[in-house]
Amino acid sequence: MDHSHHFGGEMAGGAGSGGGGGMHNMHMHGMPVAFEWGHRVTLYFDSWATETHFDYIVALLFMFTLCVMQEGLYYLRTLPPKVRAQTTEEIEGVTAPILPAPYKTPALRRRLWGTALYALNLCSSYLIMLAVMTCNGGVFLTVVLGLSVGHFLGKSRRPIATGMGESSEACCIEGQ
Repeated sequence: MDHSHHFGGEMAGGAGSGGGGGMHNMHMHGMPVAFEWGHRVTLYFDSWATETHFDYIVALLFMFTLCVMQEGLYYLRTLPPKVRAQTTEEIEGVTAPILPAPYKTPALRRRLWGTALYALNLCSSYLIMLAVMTCNGGVFLTVVLGLSVGHFLGKSRRPIATGMGESSEACCIEGQ
């Protein structure tokens, strides 16, 4: 069975195939299967193809910034709602974890804001995925570095529970 028509060509033996055609004359364009380490890469649009080292460095700086912003956006989007500040005197007498107030549905404005941030988060995630799919080694390393720096600047700064095992949930603390 001839599948040459799937690649923009005509059926073997048909017009324009040269009579003995088949698929051996066709140029198949697919995804690369190994990292390419050159400075030529096309990100997102044909008009954004890097031809010089300077263009490539600008593209990498853009990717780095996008990745840091992606992690920062995730950090901002997942911040818990503001809670009333407590003084150390109020906290000293507490021996059990503080339980949250009863569940309450957030206001429409907060839900819309959260949805907009989620949409931006999705867009940046897919743009990063598309960049990695170019299989350019420099782009891949830049994405990993950018996401790592973004994590360091954002999520890694969140306070963690200490002295309570692996979980800060009251039901999961060992020995209770």
